[in-house]
Amino acid sequence: MSAPPVADQFMIMFGVGYGGLSLFLSAIYWTHAAAQVPAGLLVDRIGIFHSLFVSIALCVAGSLGPLIQPDNLAVAVSFRLILGVSTGMMFLLFIKILTILAPSGQVARAQGLQGAAFCLGTMLPYLTIPHAGASGWMAAYFSGAIFCAILGVCIVRLPKAPLRESRTKADAAQIWQATKAIATSRPIWFLGCCHGVSFGTMLTIGNWLPAILVDVRAGSAIEDWAVAASALLLVGTLGRVFSGDAIRLMPRQILLLRATLGIGVLYALLALASNPAFVLAPAILLALLCGSTYAAILTLTTNTASPAYVATAVGFMNMIANSVNIILTLTLGITREFFGGFGPGLCLAALAAIGLGIWGRSIDWPGKEKA
Repeated sequence: MSAPPVADQFMIMFGVGYGGLSLFLSAIYWTHAAAQVPAGLLVDRIGIFHSLFVSIALCVAGSLGPLIQPDNLAVAVSFRLILGVSTGMMFLLFIKILTILAPSGQVARAQGLQGAAFCLGTMLPYLTIPHAGASGWMAAYFSGAIFCAILGVCIVRLPKAPLRESRTKADAAQIWQATKAIATSRPIWFLGCCHGVSFGTMLTIGNWLPAILVDVRAGSAIEDWAVAASALLLVGTLGRVFSGDAIRLMPRQILLLRATLGIGVLYALLALASNPAFVLAPAILLALLCGSTYAAILTLTTNTASPAYVATAVGFMNMIANSVNIILTLTLGITREFFGGFGPGLCLAALAAIGLGIWGRSIDWPGKEKA
């Protein structure tokens, strides 16, 4: 995921434009999305520790594999697909670990902090990789392997007993029934779309913000706006930190509906912006609004399934979310390639977010969440 800060180096190396770059950037999310349900079933079935070792091995292979033929786009995309399987498993693993280990009554706050840590991780490359100069593309690849080394050390600090008890012992028929109930849940589909619009916006705008700013400030380069992109991710981080407290202000589904409509309006303002200040203002507000939905989405999702199927429920929701994220990334890259600007893509994103907010009003939330 560390490629955006040196996107121009990858475009030169692969000999592609924004359309080809969007293919490279989004490839990780194709398998990240596709792997969610099978990975959730696998994590629930084989347990946390075995799943962690599998995901680390895939992450190392996906991060360093492109170095075989650095200038070959097909090779780079192929290994990004492997990396996507790894990140898909890791996301579910960390959600399940938090659900098991977080103190009673603090799950929402813990998930908000976990989401903030994710944002800090996506911020770090913007602050570090540009300093590698012409070797930034290589530093982007090595960052994945470095992360795996740190994660491997952290595993030994996890409490073993409660995590080993997290495996489901259900038979195939019970697993099928649980999966079917999750896959046909309207709230899960809505939550997946909300997550795709919120976290997908943070990643997509984070990926494309330097390029958007280059378009409105002639003579600047992508590297010149790395700090601006990292500031946006920092704001998103703060939004996620406080997302656990945000759900105390109003019912969670109401928060999601209002945030989604707000995201649509801010996309429209971003599409109309013609100078850096008017780009950064709605982009920063977008990041804050998107971050504030994180805990609401995750807690509502985990409440839909029994503890034994948390990874499966979150996996299905996240599969939908990543599909939306892929569409956002490709839409902005392709519209920039063929229309000469990001405006049309941003307008499409605005209409999609507003439409999602309108659809969400028709969902009948169970129990007290209906209030």
